[in-house]
Order: sequence, then structure tokens, then C-alpha cells
Amino acid sequence: MRISIIIMLTIIFNIFLYSQSNENYTNSKISIDLEQALDLAVQNDKTLKQAEYDVRIAQTQKDASFSDLFLPSLTVSGGLNLSEPKEYQYNNFNTGVYSSADTWNAQATLSKTLFTGFRNWNTDKAREINLQMMKDTYFDERKNVAINTQLNFYNTFVAQENYKVYYQQQLNYSNRMRESYIKYRNGQVSEYEYLNAKVQYESTKPQLVTLSNNYESLKLTFIRQIGLTNVSDDVELIGNILDATKIALPDLDINVILDLIMANNIELNNMANNIEMLEYNRKVARSYLWPTFSANANVGVTTIDKLKLDNNKEFYKDRSGEFSWGVGFSLNYALDSLLPFSSTAKAAEEIKLSIEQMEIRYDQLRDNIEINSRNLISTAKSQELTLQSQAENAKTAAYALQMAQRQYRGGTISTLELNDAELTYLNAQLAYLQAIYEYFSSTLQVLKLLGA
Repeated sequence: MRISIIIMLTIIFNIFLYSQSNENYTNSKISIDLEQALDLAVQNDKTLKQAEYDVRIAQTQKDASFSDLFLPSLTVSGGLNLSEPKEYQYNNFNTGVYSSADTWNAQATLSKTLFTGFRNWNTDKAREINLQMMKDTYFDERKNVAINTQLNFYNTFVAQENYKVYYQQQLNYSNRMRESYIKYRNGQVSEYEYLNAKVQYESTKPQLVTLSNNYESLKLTFIRQIGLTNVSDDVELIGNILDATKIALPDLDINVILDLIMANNIELNNMANNIEMLEYNRKVARSYLWPTFSANANVGVTTIDKLKLDNNKEFYKDRSGEFSWGVGFSLNYALDSLLPFSSTAKAAEEIKLSIEQMEIRYDQLRDNIEINSRNLISTAKSQELTLQSQAENAKTAAYALQMAQRQYRGGTISTLELNDAELTYLNAQLAYLQAIYEYFSSTLQVLKLLGA
């Protein structure tokens, strides 16, 4: 009997633990604020990882050109020959001594092209510019990841707040429908007023479902973008939508702002770097105008068998290694490259034309960026005014709704008037939320162009 009781208690205890663990698992959520989202986005963004590899590849190319510029080439070789031994002859007499069946040799050669018309030097400088360009692109991509993460974070928050506003509106309609029904049953209002309140309540249901689905979709898209694989319900975004209003444009003259934008624009900087790289490539192509000067040094050792006489006037074979060395210089000049119609001359001319074409594209791009920047700055400033106006409208609409609710409870205004106040409040709140996001979006993009 005692054993049965112990077994039953053990089973009940295990069931209790299992239910508690399930409850903890199902109720566990990941809470993410904006800073955590930014960290996750930087860690998991695939485009940023590719840009990081571009930097590493450019660094490897730069290291290779540096090696070509300063490091000599060292070559070692060796050989072993096997052949049939032959008897040495001395004054046409057989000596009875045979050569070795094997001979071997080893050699080391150190060579370096000392001058190539600055080809290696210009190649190294071009790759140095390319490396810096890849680094600038990487840091610009980090800014893009940060901006997109912030925009998507607050866009999801706007959808959440829109849902809350509509949900509160539905609660108001639900309460009014119940009040109207009670008053209708008591003969205080007509059936029409009750039915009208019921229609208002029912009409909010589809829209609320649509907003809920839109919010869940945006949240799921956002958590995938920052690298999380959880479902939408497992993640909770925490923060305050009003934090998006804390950024502002610097209080500077627009021409000063434009100068800063031009100095920090990644497209302009990359194109300027490309023009400079092409100039170095043109110098590489024109290196045919200079001679090529090279030097080499080699050392070697080879086994040699020699016939010798000992003190007894008998022949014997003496095997030893023979050391050798040498130093050489060479000067080369490709005369055919001096012809204006040669392929090397045409290659340099092609690069020159490409430089001139890119300079025109640079001026065109600069003009387009100036126009777009002016429009973006104007938009950000107008959005700031719109935000202030919508904030005041939302505040006024909230106050008006409170007055209407008090008057409705006091019986001094009708349901229709209260409905108008609620609709005005709803539209004001939605317009205010949208103004917050549009102000944040336009201002953030200008700050990114400024290098902030």
C-alpha cells in the first residue's frame, strides 16, 4: 500500500513538472529593442558579409602587388642522372676504374626585375585605392543596414500602434452598442439608434483583422531581416514610437549641408576613386615607354668524378662536388610598342578615353545628387512642420473626444455627434503616427548622407 502511494505521488509530481515546463515554454518570448535589433542585423546581414569579403579580397590583392614590388623570386632545382658506368682511359690504356652510375646536381637562382617602367609601383597604388574603396563601401553598407533596420523597426511599431488605435475604437463601439441595447430595452432610445451602433461595431471587425495581419506580417518580415528564425508570436518588440521624433537635422545653412553631403557621398567617392585607379592603370599600360631592367644570381653544385694516381702509381676515382656561381643583368626594350597603332599603345589610349568618359559621368552624378539632396532636405523640413501640426491636431482631437464623451454621458449631445468626435480622433491619431514615421524616414536619410 505504501509503495502504491509513493508511485502515485511520483506520477502526480512529474505531471506537475511537465505542465509547468510546458507553460514556461509556451509563455517564453524574446524581447528585442532597437539596439538589440541593430546588433543582430549587423551580425546576420548577408550583403554586409559579402562586403566584408570584398575588403578581404582587396587586401589580398594589395598584399600580392606589394610582394611583386619588393620581393625577389627564388628558384631551387636539383637533378639525379643514372647511367651505365664506363671505364676511364688514360693514354689509350684501360685504367680498371669505372665512373659512377649516378651523378647529381643542385642549383638556386635568385632573380628580380629591378625596373619595369613603374608598372609594379602603379599597380600597387591602384590596388591600394581599390582597397580603400572596398572599405568605404563596407562602412556605407553598415550604415544602410542600420538605417533599414531602424526604418523597419518603427514601421512595424506604426502598424502596431495603428492596430491599438483601431482596437480602442472597436471597444468604444462595443460599449456603445451594449449601452444602446440596454436603453432600447428600457425604451430610452429608438431601435434605429441601437441598430446603427451595432452596424458601427460590426464594421470594425474586418478592418481590425486586416490591421492585425498586416502587423504580424511586418513583424515577421522584420525579425527575418535581422536573422531570427522564430515565429512572430515568439518575438516582442519593445520601445516607444515617440523615440523616432528625437532626431533632427543640424542647424546649418543648406549650402553647408550640401557640401557635407557631397564630401560623404559613397557614389561620388567611389567614382572619384575609379577615375584615380584608371589613371594608375593608364600609367601601367604606358610602362612600355621605359626599358625593363632585371638581375639574377645563381649558385650550384654538381658531382664530378676525377681520375687520380696514388703513391703506388695506381689509378683511383675521386668523387667531389664542384661549386659554381654567376651573376647576370639584362636590359630589354620593346621597340614595337612605340608604334602608335600597336596593341599596347591602343590599350593606354582606351584607358584615357574611359577616364574622360567617367569624368563626364562624375559631373552628371554630382548634379543629380545635388538635386535629390535638396529635395530630400526640403522634404525633411516640411515633414518636421507636418509632424508638429499633426501632434497638435492629435492633442486637440483627444481633448475634444473627452469633452464629447462627458457631454454624451450627460445627455447634451447625440450619438451621431459622439461618433463624429471619435472618427475625428481616430483620423488624427493615424495621421500623427504616419507623420512620425515619414519625419523619421526623411530625416534619417539626410543624416546618413551627412555621414552621421
